[in-house]
Amino acid sequence: MLRRMPTKKKRELWFLVEGKPARFSVHEFTIVTGLVCTPKPILCLEEKLKLKARIRDEYFKGATQIKVDDIQKAFRSLCDKEEGGGEKKAEKEKDLATDRVKIALLYFLEGVLLGADPKRNVSTFHMSMVDDLDMFNSYPWGTVVYDTTVDSLGGKDMAEKYRERLRKPPHKQLPDVKETYTLYGFPFAFQVSFLDFNCTCLYQMFMLLKY
Repeated sequence: MLRRMPTKKKRELWFLVEGKPARFSVHEFTIVTGLVCTPKPILCLEEKLKLKARIRDEYFKGATQIKVDDIQKAFRSLCDKEEGGGEKKAEKEKDLATDRVKIALLYFLEGVLLGADPKRNVSTFHMSMVDDLDMFNSYPWGTVVYDTTVDSLGGKDMAEKYRERLRKPPHKQLPDVKETYTLYGFPFAFQVSFLDFNCTCLYQMFMLLKY
């Protein structure tokens, strides 16, 4: 991040690597992840009315603050749950199976793609939307994940804290104190993108040395 170059483009990150400018944008992010990164739609009134709080009310007792950890526990509980006998057993089992998929999708979105801390609150909007699988699956989550990733990587605190530490005289630096930071979103795509860029640079250097 210390190699980051200033740019007027708000949704792109540029870096100087081996004397060459390297870009991380939604284009590279889409290639690595395969996620849909079209503009986020503005939900109409009819679509907003479809958003219900059933998942929250049924599996989280209507709690207003639900952690990522809670989603994981709910999924495990659903996997262990079995309906009793009776004529409606098959129907109830089908509903349970659908809810397992919904909870799993929510956990994958919040815990993996958005990289949320297990103790962070889950978005109520995401929880409401997952109850409508058609709406959820057609939503451009790639754009949401990319924006979260860029906002996290583009933060000033990370690089600035490290620079401030380097400016201090050696006798004032605390050897046992380590600077830490947390990245959200899906920074793995950023790592893969620059690994590919570095491999390209190495190949070009090899070809120049060869000939």
